[in-house]
Amino acid sequence: MARPQAQDYDHKRQLILNEATRLFAQNGFHATSVTDIADACATSKSRLYHYFTSKEQVLYEILRGHAQSLSRSFLPILEDQYLDPAAKLEKFATHLLLKNLKFKANHKLILSEMDALNSAQRREVARLLRRPIEAISEMLVAINPTLEREKSMQFPIAMMFIGMINWTHTWFSRDGELSPEHFAKLLCDIFMNGFSSAALK
Repeated sequence: MARPQAQDYDHKRQLILNEATRLFAQNGFHATSVTDIADACATSKSRLYHYFTSKEQVLYEILRGHAQSLSRSFLPILEDQYLDPAAKLEKFATHLLLKNLKFKANHKLILSEMDALNSAQRREVARLLRRPIEAISEMLVAINPTLEREKSMQFPIAMMFIGMINWTHTWFSRDGELSPEHFAKLLCDIFMNGFSSAALK
């Protein structure tokens, strides 16, 4: 007969994921040991293996969970029939920037530790991350119909737009004069209209 799970099983499992996220982002995946994670959770190494089979599984669940959260969180924007494509793109940019700043450690791991996953895990996380990119491509085609004919350019241009946001977490300060919302608006203005005509205020 299988041993029943403790009532706090999910809570303790989430604690491990939270602490591992912090340690992986702070020290790197390879430089963080299972013992480091167990110590941060005030538990034993053997106890940690009750929740996860390996350090690699911990990383996979962190990255997959964050990718799933990102994909799902964009649905209300994409399905909003009252927004035109340009307004959707700006709202998308604002939402992604706020997500990246709020979950900075998770975002850092997505950018830096994907190679630590095995090939099947990496494909799964990449598949989840492609959904927002595909959605951006649809918005960009609606904004500039030329992209419909130049299909080979859709992915590079969508990634160019994403790239303008994805590294912002390395320098952006919530204590500065520039708000995330203002920066996202400026980013979209520059992307669609060019820097020479962008409204900087």
